[in-house]
Amino acid sequence: MGLFGSKKKEGNLPPLEFPELPKSIPTFEGQKQEMPAEAAEIKQAVSQQPVMDAAPQMPTTSAGPEQPLFVKIDKYRDVMNNLGKLKKRLSDAEGVLAKMNKLKEEEDRELEAWHGDLEKIRTQLLSIDRNLFE
Repeated sequence: MGLFGSKKKEGNLPPLEFPELPKSIPTFEGQKQEMPAEAAEIKQAVSQQPVMDAAPQMPTTSAGPEQPLFVKIDKYRDVMNNLGKLKKRLSDAEGVLAKMNKLKEEEDRELEAWHGDLEKIRTQLLSIDRNLFE
């Protein structure tokens, strides 16, 4: 048994009838069409190239160039607390980075010392080898 049932048969539709198209194309050369002033202004504004500033600017309100900004004290305190936490984390990260640099310098010194020791051992082995086979 199908889920959607059987298809219903639709009756045959009559053929579509289209109106007959005109044989000639109308010309409007004799008529001169003038644009209204508003359309001319729109066309002129669209045809101008937009001027792009280097950096986007914040939108200003029409009430005045400088308006006082009011922020709730709770929000201000939250922002100040978050900034304090960020500063502390930043200083912690700088401290960790300084420690890592110090460890890296110590590691480099140790590696250089090991390379020096290996070169000493190599030269001693070569001198022993020369003495034995002469």
